[in-house]
Amino acid sequence: MRMILILFFFVLLVGCLPPVKLESESNYILNTRSYQVKKSHQNRPITLYVSLPETVPAYNTTQMAYTIKPYQIAYFAKNRWAETPSQMLQPLIVQSLQNTGYFHAIVTPPFVGNYHYTLNTQILQLQQNFIYHPGMVQLTVRVQLSQTATGQVIATKQFSIFEPIRQRTPYGGVVAANRATGKLLTQLTEFCLQEIG
Repeated sequence: MRMILILFFFVLLVGCLPPVKLESESNYILNTRSYQVKKSHQNRPITLYVSLPETVPAYNTTQMAYTIKPYQIAYFAKNRWAETPSQMLQPLIVQSLQNTGYFHAIVTPPFVGNYHYTLNTQILQLQQNFIYHPGMVQLTVRVQLSQTATGQVIATKQFSIFEPIRQRTPYGGVVAANRATGKLLTQLTEFCLQEIG
């Protein structure tokens, strides 16, 4: 009888305790604008096709990459991107180019009509690097602009952005990645305007 009472009180006590709080997974996005790109006063009769960025396999995932030693890549267990980097970056590129007012139209896949230029991008790196103090977000993107009628490549450029992580946490890296993306969009947009000019 005594054993039954002890067991009863134990079950009652456990039932009154709050449930164990498990740390949930956090999902983050890249959602920023380009900085200080001058709006064009003249809309040109140019249609630009912006393809979905290609991404090297290590970063073609919703997993959020980081490194703490050279030649090593790891992924946060409970912090992820809401979409792959290419899915997040393409609409930001389109928005940045549209905001210039320079182009008649910016089109994306699966568009099948006529267009004058094609913008291809490749994400080579997007990671939080904690080898440095303070840590840095490294964002490297290769861009290629070509003329559709001739297939001729007009220009190719690689952009490498290093943005300090002010708070040494995955979220601090997300904030830095958004700042880096804003700088990338500015440089990429200026590159397109200059080369098509």
